[in-house]
Amino acid sequence: MKIKILINTVAAIIVSFMAAASGYCDAPAQSVADMNCSTCHDKQVKSMTNPAMHASAHEKKGIGQCTTCHSPASLKESHANVKPGETKFVKARRYPQDFCLKCHGTYAQITKRTEGRKSLMDTKGKIVNPHDLPKVAQHGKLTECSVCHKEHKEKTDIVRYCQGCHHTGEFLACSKCHANK
Repeated sequence: MKIKILINTVAAIIVSFMAAASGYCDAPAQSVADMNCSTCHDKQVKSMTNPAMHASAHEKKGIGQCTTCHSPASLKESHANVKPGETKFVKARRYPQDFCLKCHGTYAQITKRTEGRKSLMDTKGKIVNPHDLPKVAQHGKLTECSVCHKEHKEKTDIVRYCQGCHHTGEFLACSKCHANK
């Protein structure tokens, strides 16, 4: 029994040293800006070069550092209680629209830039600018960027998402088919 405890203790010490040596975020000599994020967030780091992910658009424009969007102060705070070898991770954070607009301009500017794009077309060929949707209550939450733009996940099939409500495949007002909507 004592030998088992000794082996487990030695193994825990080795894992701790390996985590620190690999750039683990709690390594005492490192600043958050110098962390190797891929140690724990490999999928997110790889998303920067995966064309199926929105994050790759940032990489193409030369914005490939995690700390460009994730400030060192917020990273340090969110990782404060993470210990080497733990499997619990920091909950994914959704950034509010104003966070994205700091770099992407005003919502009106984004709307203008996406005029005429055919990414949102219904089954009848009607094209809708996803940044200029009709102002109805059902579209209220859609002005948050993270509804459609999930940076480190595969790009949302926006047409399919819209078909959750526009189930006929056409972008019609609810009242066209449903009474009192």
